[in-house]
Amino acid sequence: MKKDVTQTHLLDRSLIDKDSEIIWAVGSVDEANAFIGLARVHAKDEMVKETLKFIQKKMFKAGMEIVSKEDVFTDEDFEEIMKIVKDFEKVVVKPRKFIILEKDTTTAYLSVARAVVRRAERWCVRLHKEGLVSKPFVEWMNKLSYLIYLMILKESNGEFETV
Repeated sequence: MKKDVTQTHLLDRSLIDKDSEIIWAVGSVDEANAFIGLARVHAKDEMVKETLKFIQKKMFKAGMEIVSKEDVFTDEDFEEIMKIVKDFEKVVVKPRKFIILEKDTTTAYLSVARAVVRRAERWCVRLHKEGLVSKPFVEWMNKLSYLIYLMILKESNGEFETV
């Protein structure tokens, strides 16, 4: 008997089509995590590097939220990322105009990671509307893209090109 290569298993071993919304969402989270890892190995700023490592571990939890059919993220996870956001907001210079975010290799990887996180967030919003992922998880994904933006600013040391 040939295996159906158009389907894959979820955590509970139930089969699901590989082009389902769940698989698109978890794939987007995986892609974002890959770019986050790429940015981490190139990051020069220690605060950015450590935060990216922390986020990578959380991204595995994000994947679990999507494929497990259980609420894995909690309000505490959201509060945790908000604390990190506030820590970054204290130390970055926020531009008053639109800027080009990609200054070097690290900021370019972070910019791509942010874009992929935003795509993953859109998939997660859709899953939330269907009752498949928790609201704290969607809120966490939303703040993650903003946190990555702040990390780009931190890694840029306040030097950016305005548009």
